[in-house]
Amino acid sequence: MTTALSHLRYLITEFAPVLHFYRDVLGLKLAVDVPNVYAEFETPGGRLAFYRSDLMADVLHAPVATRKSDDCIMCLRVENVDAAAARVKIAGHPLLTTPHDRAEWNQRVAHLKDPAGHLVELWSPLPRAPQHA
Repeated sequence: MTTALSHLRYLITEFAPVLHFYRDVLGLKLAVDVPNVYAEFETPGGRLAFYRSDLMADVLHAPVATRKSDDCIMCLRVENVDAAAARVKIAGHPLLTTPHDRAEWNQRVAHLKDPAGHLVELWSPLPRAPQHA
């Protein structure tokens, strides 16, 4: 039996700002939209989903904790970190770190929080150094 990650689902309390952020600011393609209830965004690596926490509590027949926490970082590979970070700033969202190279990761990165308080890393690979024969 093969197990594969199908999607990552975040439970949220305020739907509209999160939907706007991922669709309009970061430009992710909306694949499923149940207004004010559930949304899935398509990415090359899998789907990113958001569901109202009160409705998940009904499913589980128990309260669902939705405290903001930095124990999970959503890493989004983008074509151009600088351009993606600029879109975030133009939309009025602050960056935690401006675009910068992390040579030890071989990545260019920028960090921010989405409207629900989740940490997000925008990244793209650094160009590889030419190989000498």
